[in-house]
Amino acid sequence: MLLQRNPKKEIQQPSAKGKMVALWNPSGSDSFPLLEKLLALVKKRGQTAAVVEFPCLGIPRVAYQLGMTELKPSETVDQFLIDYDRMMLRGIHQYLHSFPDFDALLIQPKSKPDTPTLIKLQQQSTVQEAPTYLKLHLSGYHYIFVVLQGQMVHPLTFFSIREADHLVLTVNEPMELIHAYTAFKMLKQDYGVASVMFNVNGSDLSDFKVEKICSRAEELFSRWEEEAHDRNH
Repeated sequence: MLLQRNPKKEIQQPSAKGKMVALWNPSGSDSFPLLEKLLALVKKRGQTAAVVEFPCLGIPRVAYQLGMTELKPSETVDQFLIDYDRMMLRGIHQYLHSFPDFDALLIQPKSKPDTPTLIKLQQQSTVQEAPTYLKLHLSGYHYIFVVLQGQMVHPLTFFSIREADHLVLTVNEPMELIHAYTAFKMLKQDYGVASVMFNVNGSDLSDFKVEKICSRAEELFSRWEEEAHDRNH
């Protein structure tokens, strides 16, 4: 049975405990290689994780990479956004697809390119509030990895960046570094995003001295924990 809710009222509850980590490649490339490494490390650490991929471009990248050719319509981020928009949300775990080591809210692999989910939404507040809602209601996980595929002009990407505890700019090719660094400077100077980190996949950029670059996924956990320690002391 569908229960009618008021999402605006729910997101006013206390802040979530789980760490929301946004993975974003400003050049539009794939952040899955880093996600895969982070999920393996979460498992190794005996922790839990939820994965969310927002459909700013409507490309089911994570589902494809995980070998998913189809998901139950009810277990997709598409249905979650539609139900949120109509104020007909079910319990959040009813939208999650469970994998052996994590749970995920993914784009429907069979979604049609000519009818993306975002054009079906009627309330502008849906794309603004969804990241906050998910951060709160997925707070039982140690980490909430949000995979972003859009640009700053896409509300789900923009508000996920603002809501995240940590933002990782992924770089798969050396040529992407310029765009990533431009985004880094903008986020720091214009938007006040404090915790922004780089992750470079497969390239040695150790001579880049302006901001520390993490070349291994393990380094990200160390830096997140160092920041938490510094804030608490």
